[in-house]
Amino acid sequence: MESRARRLDDRIRELCAEAVAAKNSHKARQILAELQSAIHQYTHRLRTRAAGIFATQSTPPEERRKNARGRGHSAS
Repeated sequence: MESRARRLDDRIRELCAEAVAAKNSHKARQILAELQSAIHQYTHRLRTRAAGIFATQSTPPEERRKNARGRGHSAS
């Protein structure tokens, strides 16, 4: 699966470059539609992978995000 993910990453990068280089709006719309589809496929794969990881864990992962004051959610 890793090689499929890498190929999709590469395709997304390629589509981004093509969108920037597009000479007209019609071509850009076509590229952006394909890019949107590739990103959707990528996020679906990530969600599936994360669900598999979390399904095998006995405890939830530690929260890594910080609140507005820059501190984590734990009461340290």
